[in-house]
Amino acid sequence: MFSARSTAGKARFLGQMRLVRATPCILAITASLAYAADTNALSMSAEEVVRQLVEMDQGRASALGRYVSERRYVAENRKFSKRAEVTVRESYVPPDQKELSVTSETGSTVVRRRVIAKLIEAELDAVRDANRDQTHVTPENYTFQLAGTEQVDGYSCFVLEVNPKIPKKYLMRGRIWVDTSDFAIVRMEGSPAKNPSVWTREVHFIRRYEKHGPFWLPASLESESKIVIAGTSTLKIEYSDYRIEPSVEPSVADAKMNK
Repeated sequence: MFSARSTAGKARFLGQMRLVRATPCILAITASLAYAADTNALSMSAEEVVRQLVEMDQGRASALGRYVSERRYVAENRKFSKRAEVTVRESYVPPDQKELSVTSETGSTVVRRRVIAKLIEAELDAVRDANRDQTHVTPENYTFQLAGTEQVDGYSCFVLEVNPKIPKKYLMRGRIWVDTSDFAIVRMEGSPAKNPSVWTREVHFIRRYEKHGPFWLPASLESESKIVIAGTSTLKIEYSDYRIEPSVEPSVADAKMNK
């Protein structure tokens, strides 16, 4: 005859045994669901992924009223031990109203003027009518090949090889990672389609994006350039303090982009 204590102990033991037996089943079901999701993702073609990326980007662009943010540029040349840091306030109203104003700067004057100031000028140039289309990841600018799926920063992503159809200065060649749910770019890695200067031998960059409500905005950029005479130079840009104003209510923006 079992006491209340022994009965309770037996119940716990049987419950633990059921859990032990059930755990492999749960793991197997979870694994098969994950495999099914990956299989569904891989069943999409590069053209389908890009089509949805373009459609969702258009929806996000129409829902974005404006934003302001801060960014910190850090440029360094190890060979000459030169370093500079510049903090910039950005104000952006789609599609072409962008203001970048310097709020603080330290370090090498040469690096600030010849590197960071030139980057700021190039970014303002990129939003002008004549160049804006070059900044879009579209079938008009690139050919695409689906390379599979990967996890990036906690997001399940399609991996696409991208090659420019024409070597223009604001296009790239390399890879992009596209979120399988939002069809937004999470990461870009590669090199410019056109060499930025006769003095530059090689440029490699990684750009990451973060989700802010329904919008995906730049989070960081890391770039390394090999320059004749000057050697290797590095650049880092960190984006922060986004203050976003949707053109419509956030719930409406979400509905527009998920319909």
